[in-house]
Amino acid sequence: MFESLFDKYPFFRKVPAILCMAIIFKISSMTSYELEDFPHVWDKLAHTCEYATLAGCFCMWWARGEWSIKPWLKVLIVMAIALAYGCTDEYHQSFVEGRDCSGFDLIADALGGFIGGSVYVLIVKILNKYDPLVK
Repeated sequence: MFESLFDKYPFFRKVPAILCMAIIFKISSMTSYELEDFPHVWDKLAHTCEYATLAGCFCMWWARGEWSIKPWLKVLIVMAIALAYGCTDEYHQSFVEGRDCSGFDLIADALGGFIGGSVYVLIVKILNKYDPLVK
């Protein structure tokens, strides 16, 4: 269903990643005082989940059929893009009151990027097995 929409309007492939980056930016803009109302989740787990989601959104940039060609290279590319955004996010956090930048957060971001890309590869393999693309 979405593949036909994405084929007709390729820009829509970018929209989920843009929205995810906007949400991450908004959360990063919140001071430590404003974050007290959020559920207390281990910070590194939150980073991993955020960037796994972002990586999954980046994975949508390629059509499902393109994932059969060098999928793990695409996972590394997605992980690198997520990590690059993580670097800008950490730099941004250094200007927010009560927040700081951390190399450990970047490790969690990279891990999340790898997990998100890997899960996407597995989902595509399952979809291709049970719902093959018509050539």
